[in-house]
Amino acid sequence: MPRNTEPTLNAELGRLLCEKHPGWVPDKTLFTECTDVISENAAARPDLLIHPRGGQPVAIETEFRAGPQVDQEAVARLGKTVRSSQQTIESAISVGMPETLRRDSTALDTALFEYATHQLGKDDKVMRWPVTKTWLTGDVDRLADTIEYVSLSERRLTEGADTLENAIAGVATLLRARVGTASLKHIAELLHQEDSEQTTRMAVSILANAFVFHCAIEGQQGVPPLADLRTAGFSISSVLRAWDKILKVNYWPVFGIATGILDRIPAREAPLALSQLNEAAEKLSALGSTTFHDLTGRTFQKLIADRKFLATFYTLPTSAQLLAELAVDRLKIDWADGDAICRLRIADFACGTGTLLSAAQRDLYRRYRRAGGDDAEIHRSVIEETLIGLDIMPAATHITASMLSSPHPQVTYGRSKVHTLPYGKEADGHIALGALDLLDTSLADSLFRPLSRQMAGVLPGDSAEALDYGYYIPDDSCDLVIMNPPFTRPTNHEIATVPIPSFAGFGTKEDEQRAMSGKLKAIPDRLFGSGHAGLASNFMDLAHRKLKNGGGGLAMVLPFSFAMGGSWKNARRALDRFYTEIRVIGIAATGKFSQAFSADTGMAECLVIATKAGPKIFGGGGG
Repeated sequence: MPRNTEPTLNAELGRLLCEKHPGWVPDKTLFTECTDVISENAAARPDLLIHPRGGQPVAIETEFRAGPQVDQEAVARLGKTVRSSQQTIESAISVGMPETLRRDSTALDTALFEYATHQLGKDDKVMRWPVTKTWLTGDVDRLADTIEYVSLSERRLTEGADTLENAIAGVATLLRARVGTASLKHIAELLHQEDSEQTTRMAVSILANAFVFHCAIEGQQGVPPLADLRTAGFSISSVLRAWDKILKVNYWPVFGIATGILDRIPAREAPLALSQLNEAAEKLSALGSTTFHDLTGRTFQKLIADRKFLATFYTLPTSAQLLAELAVDRLKIDWADGDAICRLRIADFACGTGTLLSAAQRDLYRRYRRAGGDDAEIHRSVIEETLIGLDIMPAATHITASMLSSPHPQVTYGRSKVHTLPYGKEADGHIALGALDLLDTSLADSLFRPLSRQMAGVLPGDSAEALDYGYYIPDDSCDLVIMNPPFTRPTNHEIATVPIPSFAGFGTKEDEQRAMSGKLKAIPDRLFGSGHAGLASNFMDLAHRKLKNGGGGLAMVLPFSFAMGGSWKNARRALDRFYTEIRVIGIAATGKFSQAFSADTGMAECLVIATKAGPKIFGGGGG
């Protein structure tokens, strides 16, 4: 019986990989045993080279035995340039194939490979994973997952984040120096913030995000290219006309609030500011559309003025992906069934800039691709029905909606379930708690009164005002709630001059803070919530109410004090009483910053994943 050669198996492996991702196309984005693909050496022939849309090229080298030789071959591809795109190969994977494939190539789709990743880091230092000379083990699906992960260059992401942050800081400084107080105040009012340098940076980050997204969709459905705006000198009128055309197509979440901000910038100051933002957007375009808004989210989180009071700390991308993977893995559906995926309900009631929701979305799409589906085909329904994001900051929900749109920016959609919620005392005297209002099931008027602003595309006949309407999320309706909720406590231990820090965001007055605190305390049937534990425990109550019985998944980032602190006793008892398959994950490290899953909380944190079980039981104080 003839024995299979390595090139024969590489061709079969390439064919299998193309079935795992609609963007991997033979001889277009996936090349097997091809010459003339490396600029430095036309005769070089990588075993496989994958260059996906929106990502970095990945080289794959294979041998029948995992060992130093295949590692050396993979590392040799790093730093080389792909001829077609002139992009550098920053990631490579060394793969050891089992000897049994020499005799039977039909077993390739079930074979277990040994593999390791190699990436260029700072100063071109090669980083191997696993760090020791051991190997990961997995089938072709796990290999496809790994290819996707390493195709997003962390080095380029860091470079891009620096580029974006520098541009935002520069333009904000320009506006602060040249724009009048009245204009700056109007911009701050749009963001529900007091005028300050940080608020101006937040506004500029939204404009930068719009430019980046414009790059991703230019030329589609009549969207004018940025080159036309450059020719027009980036005047206010030319950019507003272009964005008005985009709004007529869709993309209200990205360009609606950006248009409002731009309209308040004096015309004489616009050309220099907008040209700087466009230059940054063009530099970022090489990163690919799927990474744009994660950059904006990272940068935006550094600029939130009320971080202490709103406790809006940014979940690290690696932490978000870990939590999403562990949580989504518990969803019991057929991943080849696109309709079943669209029927899921996944919520984040404190979504911030959407890092966790976006991670969950990526995991849904990845699983659908592995089952042979094309996630572009379900993208609209997932945005309109599956993903629920609530927050009190209009600028944050803008970024969330942008991030969720970014995997397929060419796919338009109508109404989404991303909402900006009221917070504090409203004009009619109503006291609003943001998402925590959903704890009070007596608030039936939430079905009718315009409590929130929805981040949506423009539907035929819609106006901006049509986006204001009540939100309602039934109890026992969510398949997964994933959150990094506010940690702030309602006591004044942290800031002595503020009566109730947990409700001090957006400049709420002392009487408002007390009214908000009183309203929360008056809500009955709280199982997890404790004043000493802080708002995170109240968000656990909210998640508990909204999760489906007998299978709903809870996934949260919590202070590590949840695991042992006395103030969290009720929450631990309630979790033990109503949930199964409970997993609490911490980081074994020294120092609070090293034990955090968020970017800058400065405290030890843990991930809590659990599955809701049994019939609905409210009351009883947590058992």
